[in-house]
Amino acid sequence: MSDRKDRRRQIAGQYAHYFETLTLDRAGDIAALLSEDVHFIDPFNDVRGRDQVVRLVEKMFEDVEDPRFDILDLAWTDELCLMRWDFYCNVKVIGAWHVRGMTELQFNEEGLICAHYDYWDSGRHFYGRLPVIGPLLRFLTRKARLDS
Repeated sequence: MSDRKDRRRQIAGQYAHYFETLTLDRAGDIAALLSEDVHFIDPFNDVRGRDQVVRLVEKMFEDVEDPRFDILDLAWTDELCLMRWDFYCNVKVIGAWHVRGMTELQFNEEGLICAHYDYWDSGRHFYGRLPVIGPLLRFLTRKARLDS
């Protein structure tokens, strides 16, 4: 295996460990694994820059109680890593919350993470659980289903 692939695998492993052991006082530790110009996208955010990603992690601790990630798998192509995970927390409006998702990690020439793209169903797993919005979304989903 090339040094470049080894470096990416090492960084991805450290990244997975970071999320599995994440605490508010360690939020800034992610910076060492990210390129300065990292691009982060999830269903709620689209930010660029290492400082913005650190701020995003810190904000998660402001918005939810007891956030926890379980990293289930790391899968590789030649150029990127896919990280499958479960996220658990408590949200004031909806209570206990669990979502399964996938993250696409891309790496720069130095092996640092330059892109983190999260994929998960926010309609079903978040908006669908909100008061007022949730019943409307469930109604629309039922109308669009094949068996409706």
